[in-house]
Amino acid sequence: MVLWFVIFLTSCGTSGIIVKESTKPLAHRLPQPSSIFIFTKEEPNLSDSLLIGTIVTRHKGLNGDCDFIQVKRAAEKQAKEIGGNLIYITKHSPPSALLNPCHRIRGSIYSVPNPEAFEKEILWNPDRKLKVSDFKGSTNDKPFVAATNAYFGYNTRIKPKENIVIVEVDTYFNCELSYFKNNKNQSLVLNHEQLHFDITELYARKFTQRLQLEVKSFKDLVKNVERIGNEVHKELQLKQDAYDTDVYSDLSQQSSWDEWTKMGLKELDIYKNKIISRPYRLD
Repeated sequence: MVLWFVIFLTSCGTSGIIVKESTKPLAHRLPQPSSIFIFTKEEPNLSDSLLIGTIVTRHKGLNGDCDFIQVKRAAEKQAKEIGGNLIYITKHSPPSALLNPCHRIRGSIYSVPNPEAFEKEILWNPDRKLKVSDFKGSTNDKPFVAATNAYFGYNTRIKPKENIVIVEVDTYFNCELSYFKNNKNQSLVLNHEQLHFDITELYARKFTQRLQLEVKSFKDLVKNVERIGNEVHKELQLKQDAYDTDVYSDLSQQSSWDEWTKMGLKELDIYKNKIISRPYRLD
């Protein structure tokens, strides 16, 4: 299943970040750093989690990035520096045109032994393969052995001083809308579902390629991005359906689809970062 979404434009300033570490000597008790980092509004189980600090983001002027994604990235970087792998958001203040144009968050920084347990979405990464435990949706009354909910979307941010608009595309796996039933062929089924995720990443790169070729300015972006997105989305859905049809009718076709997807990702490797920038105003 593939969904299309848009995160609206923002133009705002750099977020200042205040981090206060716990006074307790926790460093020697922290687990090894993990590439997984979690933001959650659900307080971690304190019996097996370490509270190691607090964090507050603040607006610092109209000269940088402070949309929600950028604020979270900056907060993540600071939290990792003191050994955190999860921020429990206790307050999120959205932008206010009159008072503050930035997203602001306040929260607690934790080190948790199993951050995967808190994941609701997984960002596509060639080194992060899906596991059965990543499928957290209910299997009750579900028709298939497994189902993957994967999608790509984009966010845009404007840098007025540099006169550019930046478009970032990401590919996600939705843990709570994906399910996996117990079966005798778990490794085969898991590989099949992983490829659904990989095919979604392939079309996210195709979407980025289309933007690169067809969008020359912010005006072009506003005019054409929805059309391009819908066209790529339709192509993706047809490809996902064809993949299931082929493999369900003949399991030996799985290896052919594995190779097709691998080659497709390699051909579009130039777009793997899925970021483009264009002039905001044409003088």
